[in-house]
Amino acid sequence: MVSIWLLISLIGVSYAASPMCYAVSIEGGGSHGAFEAGALWTLAYNSTQNVQWNVVTGISTGALNAGGCAQFAQGQEKAMSDFLINTWLTLNGSASVFVEWDGGLVEGLLFQRGVYDNKPLVKTLNSKFIYGVHRNITIGSTNLDTGLFGQFNETLGPQGLLTAITCSACPPWYFPPTNFLGSTWVDGGVVINLDVFAAVNRCLDVVSDQSQIVVDLIYDSTNYTIPAETNMTTFDVFRRVKEIKDYDGQMWFYYNAITAWPKVNYRYVIFPSQAMPGGPGVPLDFNQTVLVNEVALGKSDTLNVLNSKVDGKTILMQRYHENKSKVIYP
Repeated sequence: MVSIWLLISLIGVSYAASPMCYAVSIEGGGSHGAFEAGALWTLAYNSTQNVQWNVVTGISTGALNAGGCAQFAQGQEKAMSDFLINTWLTLNGSASVFVEWDGGLVEGLLFQRGVYDNKPLVKTLNSKFIYGVHRNITIGSTNLDTGLFGQFNETLGPQGLLTAITCSACPPWYFPPTNFLGSTWVDGGVVINLDVFAAVNRCLDVVSDQSQIVVDLIYDSTNYTIPAETNMTTFDVFRRVKEIKDYDGQMWFYYNAITAWPKVNYRYVIFPSQAMPGGPGVPLDFNQTVLVNEVALGKSDTLNVLNSKVDGKTILMQRYHENKSKVIYP
């Protein structure tokens, strides 16, 4: 009997594999971007699956890393991750990111639009963003005029995209807002700190069905486990309210992404296994020892994820359901 495959070959019919779209979304988190660079490096060098991402999305420090990713075409993930590691580990401490104003913190608080001057960050970005744009990218930022979340992509061109990255990497209070395209922009994390929605939507421009989409999520924050405290100062209460909002926002967004697109393969989900330096608020500890340790943690935590072979969607759902509100009866 002639096999069906022989018949197919004789009549010249070929069945190509369905196209797939791969995306990676990177969270905001100040100096914890070094952890993310370590995670991306391990995925590039150790994953046995396809990590040639069609799309990369980033918020705040995730936008900085996404900008680095976008300078390399698909298939250049190892060179891309080497570039990211080198960028983080050659920073000259906080001097490469921000400085105090001439009048110190008083000037920053009373006479400027941010506590610190972020001109060094702009200079660093200009020195590193030199290879053009070779990958689909979406950067999220918050419009301070309207309160709405905005998304920028590669159609802005290299210089416009560089400004968009600066917009996303301006945590309010800390750094001055950036004026761009007639609006005032600050950190995208004010609204969304990891934009999985953009990752899926950009992929739907490439493929026709959500089942053809693979999304990897890289967080640089822990599980927002909030320790019990009974004796709080006024500042402690303010900090706790922010922690609750951050936790609720993180959980709500990725739960709703799973609900909206249940057929998407949420493949790798990476969280730090331990707290990193930085304290409350935006972590701005760019000390080289800290960055080296964060890169190493990103590498080891990601390797553990690869070895565990636990489905990313399972991790996300466990984190959501384990931390849902509980009804307590007297």
